Amino acid sequence: MLQPGDIAACYGTDFVSRLIRFGTGSLRRPMIGPSHVAMIGRVGTPGLAWFESTSMCPTPCLVRHEHVEGVQVQIPAERIRHYLASGGRVEIYRPVEFRKFTPEESKVLTSIVLRDFLGCPYDFGGAMLAGTRAFKCSALFPGADLHSLFCSEMLAAILMRFNRLNHANPTRYSPASLIRELLQTGVYRLVHTFPVEV
Repeated sequence: MLQPGDIAACYGTDFVSRLIRFGTGSLRRPMIGPSHVAMIGRVGTPGLAWFESTSMCPTPCLVRHEHVEGVQVQIPAERIRHYLASGGRVEIYRPVEFRKFTPEESKVLTSIVLRDFLGCPYDFGGAMLAGTRAFKCSALFPGADLHSLFCSEMLAAILMRFNRLNHANPTRYSPASLIRELLQTGVYRLVHTFPVEV
């Protein structure tokens, strides 16, 4: 069962997803990371929602009722099915017990996404810069601009707001480097993989 604050790490199989996955590979685990990340929150009834920033979702946003290239709300089961149908997989990472989102934090999380981020356009430039190695560590790397967001930039900003991630430039995080940082610092752990691996 998914919970608010869970992170879905998605492994797509299309060309762009493979490029992201292998382009952000590392010697740290996971060596070949996800191509996309999303966060679970609550919206309405029954409540569980998939918060993401993407240009590749085939279904309309649940809140805006239209296709969006940027921050949107989706049904978790449907998004997981999209990845599985194309031969991909989705890993669910959950905050460790000490770091779980409280009901109050879950409400604030939803408020941040719906009030501050919903409808922000997708940040194509930032996504490309986050995939660089040397440049994203240089002083020339641009500062964060949260008026447009890519997936891991949005999640990093949210996690910094809730002190689950050290405060820094959220644009520097690719999906893979975000997951690596959360595992390295012991804030999140892997709890489930769709489909179940045998």
